[in-house]
Amino acid sequence: MAAAARQGDQPAQGLALRKLAQVYMQLRRLDDADSDLRHALDLYRQAGDTAGQAHTENSLSQLCDERDRPAEALDHAARALDLYWAAGHAQGQGQALNSVGWYHARLGEPQRALDACQQALTIFEELDDLYGQAATSDSLGYAHQQLGDQTRAIACYRKAVDLSRDTGQLQYVSMALTHLGDAYRDSGEADAARTAWHEALRILDGMNHPSAEQVLSKLAALDSHAAPNG
Repeated sequence: MAAAARQGDQPAQGLALRKLAQVYMQLRRLDDADSDLRHALDLYRQAGDTAGQAHTENSLSQLCDERDRPAEALDHAARALDLYWAAGHAQGQGQALNSVGWYHARLGEPQRALDACQQALTIFEELDDLYGQAATSDSLGYAHQQLGDQTRAIACYRKAVDLSRDTGQLQYVSMALTHLGDAYRDSGEADAARTAWHEALRILDGMNHPSAEQVLSKLAALDSHAAPNG
């Protein structure tokens, strides 16, 4: 960031700020992430960098999601999508469409989620982008789960798990496994849910990831429900 500032390179400053914001989000320093992203957005606007603005709006949508503000997240994702279209950035269009779909699902609008995510999946398949396909399959699983179609949800989550493994993204493998366990639980398949959550927990423990506590709570609730009375 300091080197880019000395050179007066606004897009490079924006990139550095976006990367810093990603680290701050992982550290749960969300106010710092918000400040850096808004600074980056100003720099990209001054430089006329449309793709940079789009990337930053997409990151702001993720930050709003971390803060449990799905309506604000959807607004940022929609702006990112418009900017990606203007920039002719196909991969970004897929990412933003998946984000739009995810936030529609978070807002209880699963059919709109399916429509956006199916468009995203088509783009990622055309680009042979396995990471994008994995993320979108996970979003599709969540939308089907909201619609009560656990069979399709499970199929989407299993695809997300397999694709995430292919990309070597362990954090996303654990996330998809956690969601797969949720779908198995909702379909009444307690043993399958337990297996998926235990595998997710093994990965999260190896990463010392805070999401391990959430998975432990799911397992405890499942075991408590299965325990005999008295």
